[in-house]
Amino acid sequence: MRLPPLHDRVVLVTGAGRGIGRSIAMAAALDGAHVAIAYHSSEAGARELAEEIRAVGRDTDVHPCDVARREEVFALVDWAGKRFGRIDGLVNNAGIMPEAAFLDLTPEDWDLVLKTNLYGMFHASQAVLPGMLARGGGAIVNIASRLGLIGWPGVAHYASAKAGAMALAKSISREFGQRGIRANAVAPGVTNTAMGRTVMEGEVGRKRMLELPLGRFGEPGEVAECVTFLLSDAAGLLLGQTLHPNSGGLMP
Repeated sequence: MRLPPLHDRVVLVTGAGRGIGRSIAMAAALDGAHVAIAYHSSEAGARELAEEIRAVGRDTDVHPCDVARREEVFALVDWAGKRFGRIDGLVNNAGIMPEAAFLDLTPEDWDLVLKTNLYGMFHASQAVLPGMLARGGGAIVNIASRLGLIGWPGVAHYASAKAGAMALAKSISREFGQRGIRANAVAPGVTNTAMGRTVMEGEVGRKRMLELPLGRFGEPGEVAECVTFLLSDAAGLLLGQTLHPNSGGLMP
């Protein structure tokens, strides 16, 4: 019998209590992984997800973490390593997208988004890499965004952080690829989540829909499939790459 692609691997997903992160965690479990669920404000969603993962026969547990705080990220990784024995895959998904016109952005606004959306990836990657290197390999996937390639009014801080997520994956792969580490990114377009629906349901969303060759926005599960592919051995030749599940709205 052919084993599922992530059979008995341990995957840590940040921001897994809702949205794309929740779908990633569930997709990893369905592909055979045990899942460490990190959440910040969505404890109820994280615990509900854990029950769903246990129902499909995979081990899981939840742990709170504000990825903007380095000490909390290292505590999360230490907990996951002890709880599950190792971490084979890291998905840096946690993020926020407050909106503000560029000239209205304060340093505090900028810092909060960069600390959450980019520094969090830096902290988590630094925390998991020693264990991965000791075991001879591992996979890291950063959740970026189409806006990291094109920029967008009102979210300069978010777009800048997401551009950094893609560059971080390239840099990690170049430095550690020969030691078995693969780091990649996934840059979704507008996706049907609570965050995405704030765009989808307005005039901007209607205009964007007309730009999409596919004629519809993406679903979280479709983004999750890209992530689990990058976590698996099927993506063994992919290092420093970015997949673009965006309904054809951007073809880099």
